[in-house]
Amino acid sequence: MAYLAGTNRSVDTGDTYFNELSKRINRNQLKKLKTDGTVEARIEYARYIVDCPNCNSAEFAFEDNLFFCSQCKNSDIQGKAREVKIPKGRKQIEDILGKRVIASRHWLSTESVKDLQNENLKMGVI
Repeated sequence: MAYLAGTNRSVDTGDTYFNELSKRINRNQLKKLKTDGTVEARIEYARYIVDCPNCNSAEFAFEDNLFFCSQCKNSDIQGKAREVKIPKGRKQIEDILGKRVIASRHWLSTESVKDLQNENLKMGVI
C-alpha cells in the first residue's frame, strides 16, 4: 500500500515521505555542490514543496535545505544547488495544519501563523 503524505505526520518533507516508502535517496552528493540562490518552501497537501524557478517543476523539500531539480538539473545555474528557506515558525505551522484534513493542509510564505489560526476557526477546526 502506498504511503499518503500527512498520514503519520502533520506535514512531510522529502526525508520523512521517502523513508515511509522505504526508499533511499542519496543526497550526500548535493552537500558537495556549491550553492547559488535561495528558494522558498511551501506546504501543499501536507508536503513541503519547492517550485523550480527555472522549469516550473516542483519537488519535495528535504531536511538538508538543499534544492536540486530532478527535471532541469538546475541548468540555469550550472547545476549548483539552491538553498531552501523553511519557515521560522515551522513547528507552529505544522501543529496548526495538523488539525486539518490532509486535503486542507496548505501554507504559503505570505501567510502568518495568525492567518492559519483564523482559517482553522473559519473551517471549524479547533
